[in-house]
Formats: sequence, C-alpha cells, structure tokens
Amino acid sequence: MTLVGKIFTVLIFVMSICFMTASVMVFATHKNWKDYATATTAAAGKPVGLETQLKDLRLLETGLKEELERLKKRLEEERVARRAVLGSLTARLVKAESELLVKQREYETVVAALNTATETAKLAQSRLSTLEAEIALTRGKLRDTEQDLDDKFNKVVTLQDELNQANNLKSNLGERNNQFAQQITRMKLVMDYHGLDEMSPVRHIAPRVTGVVLAINNSDLIEVSIGSDDGLKPGHVLQVYRGNQYLGQITIRTTGPDRAVGQIDKTLQRGKIQKGDNVTTKLI
Repeated sequence: MTLVGKIFTVLIFVMSICFMTASVMVFATHKNWKDYATATTAAAGKPVGLETQLKDLRLLETGLKEELERLKKRLEEERVARRAVLGSLTARLVKAESELLVKQREYETVVAALNTATETAKLAQSRLSTLEAEIALTRGKLRDTEQDLDDKFNKVVTLQDELNQANNLKSNLGERNNQFAQQITRMKLVMDYHGLDEMSPVRHIAPRVTGVVLAINNSDLIEVSIGSDDGLKPGHVLQVYRGNQYLGQITIRTTGPDRAVGQIDKTLQRGKIQKGDNVTTKLI
C-alpha cells in the first residue's frame, strides 16, 4: 500500500469517527417536535406544548389588550378630569391673580395711607408735645391765677368783713351820734340853764361822783375813797352828809388814783364829820 493510500485510509478512519460522533450528538439532541408542539401539560422536565403556550399567550394578549383599553379609557378620563381641574385651576389662578392685583393695589393704598398716617402721627406727636408744653405753661399760669384769685378772694372776704365791721361801726357810730346829739342837746339845755357856753371854764367843776370818808385828823383834813381816776382834781368841792343830815363841805387839796385829801370848810360845817360819812360832788 502506498503512502497515499495510507493517508486516505487514515483520513477515512478519522472522517468515520467524526461522522459517528456527529450521529451520536444528533441522536442525543433529537426532540419529538410534535409532542413539543402539542403537549398540554408539562411532564418529565418537558415544558407545555407550544400550542398550549400560544393559546395562553393569546389569552394573556387579549387580557393585556383589554387592560390596555381600560387603562387608555381611564387615562382619557383622567386627562378629561385633569383638563377640567386644570381649567378650574386656571380660572382660580386668573381669579387669584386678579384678587392679588386688587390686594396689591389695596396694599399699596394701605401703605400710602399708613405713610400718610405716620406723617400725620409725627405731626400730631409734635403738636401734642407743643400742646403739652403749652398746657403745662397754662397750668402754671392757671395755678398762679387760682392762687391770685384765692388771695383776692381772701382779700375780698377780709375787705367784706372789714366793710361789715365798718358798716356795723357806722351803724353804731350813727347810734352814738344820735345819742351824742341828744346828749349835746341836753347838755346845751343844762349849760343854758346854768348860764354857761362852750367858752366857759369848767376845770373847777367837779364830775358827779360819790364816796365815803376813810380817815380824819386833827388838822381838819380828811381822806375820801375817790381820786383822780374818778375825775377829781385839786380845788374841787365835795359835800359831806350822813343819811339826810348835811354836815358841811371840803375842798380837795391833793389827789391819788383812788384816794384824795380835802380840807373842811369851817364856815359851812353843820355837824361833826366822822369816818364812814358820805361825800359827793352834787347833793341833788
């Protein structure tokens, strides 16, 4: 056998082995495509047939299509609802923007009014401070005026009291004047009766007073209980009596405030003068 024959023999052997291996592999991987396609249940590790799977997939497709239709319908409803809500929200937005514009204008108006009120308040505060100062000054003046009025009122009251007193004094003086006028009239009658006038000397005329003899000595001097406080002066004449008996007269020589000493006139003596006898400037 030649070399070429040997080579072909080896190649045929190798090719046989390859084909045998391929046949074994094909047999090992061979499937029953009919069972694979028509099997209704899975068994021995084999899945369900393709027809059954196809039916299941078609049922699933139908359910999915129905679900898709429902979802589309629901989506359309949601779109319509959203459009309605969007329209409502748009209307509300427009209304809110309009209200916001109005509120913005109102805010600007309020701010302007507030600024005006602030300026007015500042002016009012300034005016208030000025008025408070004026009020304080006015109160001070008012207190001074009230004090002045009180002083004047007290002065008026005092003057009124003085006026009342003056009126009372005037009334009293009027009464006294009337009394003095009557007294002067009577005195004028008495003076005319005794032949006296306003130029006649009267120092020698004793006032009408009475007293008693306090003591008597041997020199014809006697002490009586009336003196200069009663109007007696040296030279005045006193009459001495006891009851209805006339005893004589004495002439005053010296006087004290409540005592006087006189001398007995012997020519007119009608009885003995004793302590306790009465003396007077006028008998009747």
